[in-house]
Amino acid sequence: MSKNSLTRELAYMAIYIALYVVLKFAGDLIPILKMPNGGSIELELIAVFIASYHLGWKGGACVAVLSWIMTIVMGFPMYFVHPVQIALDYLLPLLVCGLASLLWPMKETGNVLSVCMSLATGLLAFAGIHYSFPASVISTIAAVLFAIGTFVFTYWYLKEKKSYGIVLSMLLKYLCTVLSGAYYWAEGTAAGSAEAWTFSLSYNLGYNFVTMIVCIFAVPFLIQQLNKTHTKING
Repeated sequence: MSKNSLTRELAYMAIYIALYVVLKFAGDLIPILKMPNGGSIELELIAVFIASYHLGWKGGACVAVLSWIMTIVMGFPMYFVHPVQIALDYLLPLLVCGLASLLWPMKETGNVLSVCMSLATGLLAFAGIHYSFPASVISTIAAVLFAIGTFVFTYWYLKEKKSYGIVLSMLLKYLCTVLSGAYYWAEGTAAGSAEAWTFSLSYNLGYNFVTMIVCIFAVPFLIQQLNKTHTKING
């Protein structure tokens, strides 16, 4: 990498880190985005995903880690229970978002693979709803409808947007927060119990799902605009 290329990449990384901080600050000012017991709809992840697809997964990972460090330096609230909990709640979720372009580059997806990935996502959606609420006819119907909607949406998204890495990253992020909730935020002997898992699955589903929806629409659009701007400058 030439000196000019390195300087340009460092400049972009600084811009994305600054954008992350600004979006996080803006999100903290909007109460409706915040959950009562921690977690929120994370607008700041838009900056991390764009960095991953613009600078590659290595640049995205660096932006993710440095953004987290910057929030600590700037005094954003962080809840500490255990070092592993810190990793599961803060560092690993950001890191997997920074790796989005490695998990799934923006490329054409075949029909068979699209159906398989959509089916897997639909089954996960069904499990997330079915096991998060008391068993009943209404909850089962809701889980089935949610799974069908997720399947249809995922298939369309794979064929049109070609950035399934965002979905995979958010699924991994969700898993991290569920693990943290089940083992480190459950009180006393409840840690790791069925009740703890049920609560963590349901509590962490909503805001992570909305964050994913925001990102999978905002990020491809912004990357497209960025590419147009880059083409005009170099054209």
